[in-house]
Amino acid sequence: MATAYVVLGNATPGAAASSTLVTGSTNGSIVSSFSACNRGSNNDTIRVSITKSGGSAYYLFYGYTLPANASLVEQPGWTLASGDVLTVYSTTGNTDFIATGTTL
Repeated sequence: MATAYVVLGNATPGAAASSTLVTGSTNGSIVSSFSACNRGSNNDTIRVSITKSGGSAYYLFYGYTLPANASLVEQPGWTLASGDVLTVYSTTGNTDFIATGTTL
């Protein structure tokens, strides 16, 4: 069976708020592309974490300064088991996040 790559999640958290971007599917998910786009005219401070199902958050980015009108694009290969959660946070609320990949 061919692998289908899809948008796993997108979010624009409010100011000083976090949002779930992706929750691992029943058989798991692979995040092959991740981007954050600051649409604002001021720098934003972002966070990105993975929380194991029922566990603690482990940060991939914490206090990362995303310049005004700039993007961060990564091709991480993050693997999420069933119930794992990829969470994003924005200080200003002007950053859009998107994750693409595949479910297993």
